Amino acid sequence: MGRFNVEAFNIPLEKVAEALGMRKGGAKGMWYSPFRDEKEASLHIDNTKNLWYDHGAGVGGTNVQLVMMVSHCGKREAYEFLEKIDPSIARQTETVLKPTASKSTIKQVRDIRSYYLTSYLAKRKIPLELAKQYLKEVIVYNPGKDMHFTLVGFPNNSGAFALTSPSGFKSTNKADISTFNIEGQLSEKPSAKSVAIFEGYFDFLSWQVMQSSKKPSCDVVVLNSVNNIHKAVEYIAAHDKALCFLDNDPAGQECCRKVEDLMQGREVIDMSDLYGEYKDINEMLQASRGYTADMSIEQEI
Repeated sequence: MGRFNVEAFNIPLEKVAEALGMRKGGAKGMWYSPFRDEKEASLHIDNTKNLWYDHGAGVGGTNVQLVMMVSHCGKREAYEFLEKIDPSIARQTETVLKPTASKSTIKQVRDIRSYYLTSYLAKRKIPLELAKQYLKEVIVYNPGKDMHFTLVGFPNNSGAFALTSPSGFKSTNKADISTFNIEGQLSEKPSAKSVAIFEGYFDFLSWQVMQSSKKPSCDVVVLNSVNNIHKAVEYIAAHDKALCFLDNDPAGQECCRKVEDLMQGREVIDMSDLYGEYKDINEMLQASRGYTADMSIEQEI
């Protein structure tokens, strides 16, 4: 196993706690525990020693250990998370941990319930009632690390999941697109004349939030990666009109051009102007003051 520069441990714990979505308590140095719901803050951060201790759970440690426990990840993912907070760590890294070749397996799929995930969804401004209609909490076991990970799972047409962690980790147990009908149900059969195309599920759910609806106003295809566009050709081509809610980057623009080619003259609308100053529609939603994760989502538009 490789070694990382000790500078990683010097990143202020308060900065790390904020990045993890933790909330400050009223008393000095006190924070609400990320491991459970509580009315009084019980986790203490010692800024002098840069250590933390959760009085309710009887555990504590360094910033690296906090990231590992909150994000349910290994050291490698923890250091990657810390590198995003302080990119200089990446330049000071002595050696890099090699990813394990061991194949992870899904141990449990259930409704989203972990505070770790609900707070992540709230940060992305996705109401829990909407998230529960489309997302699952997936427990994955990695034999190489002998650890379980709790991830957000978005179902695809192969009966698998696009998996995401609040730490930024992304994976899948089988890559595929996800197609939904106007009832909000996973279906490979078109149910409308128009189709909305999204790169990721957070963009799809953000669109739903902005429409205040649990059900889409047209058919939907979530690519789960622009690399999956070839898997969506037949589905998209079965429609008379396509709305492209793709990322404002070269990959998103190229994907939109591919949609225009396959539609063969039928109407294609590039919706990226809607969120032109942002990378994607979820980034715009997060910046919008008028939306919160506590808002109610109606059943129909």
